[in-house]
Amino acid sequence: MTQIVKIIIKPLVVLSILFHCSFVKAQVTFNSLEAVLRYADEHATSIQTSEKQEDLLGLKVKESKTNLRPTISSYASYNDNISLQPVLIPSQIFDPTAPEGSFNEVEFGTKFNYSIGTSAQWDILNFQKLFAVKTANAEWEQGKRNTALQKMNTYNTLANTYYSILLTQEAIAIYEENLSVATTIHTSAEGKYDKGVIGEAELNLSEIKKLQAENTLSITKSNLDQLYVQLQSQLNCTDSIRIEDTMDVFILEDESITTVHPEILVKKAEIEKQEQFLKQTKALRYPSLSLTYQNTKTWASDDFFNFSNSNELPNQFFGATLTIPFRNSSNKQKIKQSKLELEIKQHELENTKLVKQKEDELLVLKRNQTTEQHSQNEKILELQKKNDTHAINKYEKDIISLNDRLEQYDDLLIAQDNYLQSLGAVTINKYQLFIRTLNYE
Repeated sequence: MTQIVKIIIKPLVVLSILFHCSFVKAQVTFNSLEAVLRYADEHATSIQTSEKQEDLLGLKVKESKTNLRPTISSYASYNDNISLQPVLIPSQIFDPTAPEGSFNEVEFGTKFNYSIGTSAQWDILNFQKLFAVKTANAEWEQGKRNTALQKMNTYNTLANTYYSILLTQEAIAIYEENLSVATTIHTSAEGKYDKGVIGEAELNLSEIKKLQAENTLSITKSNLDQLYVQLQSQLNCTDSIRIEDTMDVFILEDESITTVHPEILVKKAEIEKQEQFLKQTKALRYPSLSLTYQNTKTWASDDFFNFSNSNELPNQFFGATLTIPFRNSSNKQKIKQSKLELEIKQHELENTKLVKQKEDELLVLKRNQTTEQHSQNEKILELQKKNDTHAINKYEKDIISLNDRLEQYDDLLIAQDNYLQSLGAVTINKYQLFIRTLNYE
């Protein structure tokens, strides 16, 4: 019997271990914001899409370069002239004595024609294609800058969700303690109500505080679950996510902003692309020179695939074409449009520089403000906790009433809310500064 039990238990243990391993593999753990950002570089859809767009622009650069090379093509053709079109020839060509104005109906050609050939063309001087390569390169550079900007935006979104999770976890710990306090107050109130020390209104008030604490905790836990799902979506992650981090771990070592904002780099890249496009548009007025070579052989026969009696008709030629555009009002208007678009983008760049400079200044100013405000709220919370401890002792000794105890409890809740709000504000400012100081080039 023991042997049978061992035989049954052993595979169950193996299955349990395998299940546990698969569960562990299906969970992603993060212990810092940097770890989240590294994961996002490899998995976030927004970043991956932007990088693929960048790769696509790189391929377009290669495509534009191939347009500068000669094109060579070979071909083969077969024609079956089912019916040859008759042609009217003056009769006097064949018979000088034929009357004037008479014609003979003659058919020229052969029923079957077979041709093979090779042709080559090379635009040895084509300014439009030359500038098109430079424009494609400028677009590629713009794509790289767009990827950097997309990374920064994605990082900010992820950091917001990440620290919202940490802040919510911090709040849950506080709200669980609040529920314990509210439950203790309500239990004590029930005892005093049974003894006739307090009335029903006071008992109901203590129960309301307990229900409010339960509701706040329940809502906060639900918000935490939603934030985790949101983080999964932003990271394009199907595995469960676990965060092992605390709010006080995040330390911003360098608060100075020395890197150029990616949006400014994008605007500069747009100007560089527009400058190249303007040169490409001006090239419409420049001459172009192309060379053409063709070598063709044709076999004509009245018998299907019978080449013994066929006529071979070779054809070979070389040509050069010089195109010199003269006055073209359409090209003139295109150049004016390109110049105007360049001026617009230059104005946009100057405006973006000013806006981003002021945003950076605000980040630094808010850093000092939020840090000081949070420090004050933290001290207030500590003092309020001490006062609440005194209120607990006084209430247990019947020195103060239940209403006074609940009033002191309300003051603690207000101090907690102010602390959590200031903690969220200082953390947002920290990660915004951190992400802003990263080098995305």
